[in-house]
Amino acid sequence: MFPTTRIGSLLHRDHMATVEALEALERLLSKNRKTPPLDAALKDWLIWLAGLLRAEVETHFGFEEDRVFPLFLAQGQTGIVEILSQEHETILPMARHLAAMAEAAVAAGRFADADWATFRMKGGELIERELFHIQKEEMGLLAGIAALIDPATDAALADAFAALER
Repeated sequence: MFPTTRIGSLLHRDHMATVEALEALERLLSKNRKTPPLDAALKDWLIWLAGLLRAEVETHFGFEEDRVFPLFLAQGQTGIVEILSQEHETILPMARHLAAMAEAAVAAGRFADADWATFRMKGGELIERELFHIQKEEMGLLAGIAALIDPATDAALADAFAALER
């Protein structure tokens, strides 16, 4: 499916960037069962990952909840909003915790073995939940947006979302 609205395209682009990051995280976790040393490249990547996770769950989720979900509710589409809102509530603290763990490891110059084990476990859980969540949004939310909004609303949403990303 390819989004047919500007805002759908922007949300889709965010989703794909998050999927790529989660796939990279999955590769890191699967090839490093034991605590990896934090070289400069891994430190930089962890800082980037933490920023992307925070942007996804704070900016992206916030935009959907504040600007997109009300459009669905106004049309009586409560089911999808309820499901996605509940998932946001679950994913938000998970992503923030993983981002904080990554930042703490970078600040300390290493992962303690117990912290790495927790990071691997929490990272795996986040990957699973977030990928499934993105699939739902790609199939339901983006299609719904295309069906529910007019071109002027689409333009206003796209402009508002683009402004958040600056």
